[in-house]
Amino acid sequence: MKYSHIIWDWNGTIVDDAALCVEIVNELLHQHHLKEVTLNYYKNNFKFPVKEYYKLIGLPITSESYRFLSDYFITNYRERFYQCELQKGILEVLKQFSNLGISQSVLSAASQVDLSKFVSHFSLESYFDLTSGVDNIFANGKDLIARNHFDFLGIAKDDILLIGDTCHDHEVADSLGVSSVLLNSGHNSNELLSEVTSSILDSAFELPDFISS
Repeated sequence: MKYSHIIWDWNGTIVDDAALCVEIVNELLHQHHLKEVTLNYYKNNFKFPVKEYYKLIGLPITSESYRFLSDYFITNYRERFYQCELQKGILEVLKQFSNLGISQSVLSAASQVDLSKFVSHFSLESYFDLTSGVDNIFANGKDLIARNHFDFLGIAKDDILLIGDTCHDHEVADSLGVSSVLLNSGHNSNELLSEVTSSILDSAFELPDFISS
């Protein structure tokens, strides 16, 4: 195997939650009398920090208003995340990597408390040596926690592969100096991902061949 450790993104990579995120944000757009967006638009335009995406679609992002938007989003996400399923093939790949002796961890822009709850909901704790989330609900990205996550692992850069679903995941991998591959079944479209990398897969089922090639 080319890698001895996998760093997984969570939202959109392991759990299929893009449609739920669009649903909740469309509620916010409706409250502000703004045009709702399609899933296709979302995947072609979503970015970190999320505040920049909200600005793009017309939502107010003053300090006070952004706190309201963040509170509304996370409150409703917490109430509805159980509606989401794992991405196709993810459980099989997690098991396969584990059986091959490849260690795995999660690096997420979700809060640490929420991430632990989500991982537990899907009974995936046994697959991960480490799960790292942020300490707030503002979805600013993973830059600040990525280095601590990497340092804690204590694994050589060449032995790590980061698997994500957004341009931000590619940026995080670059900042750490590790390899990455992106799945186009999550929060960013193939077209958008193609602007930052050529390492893109259509589904998790392709990952075992990718890491052994």
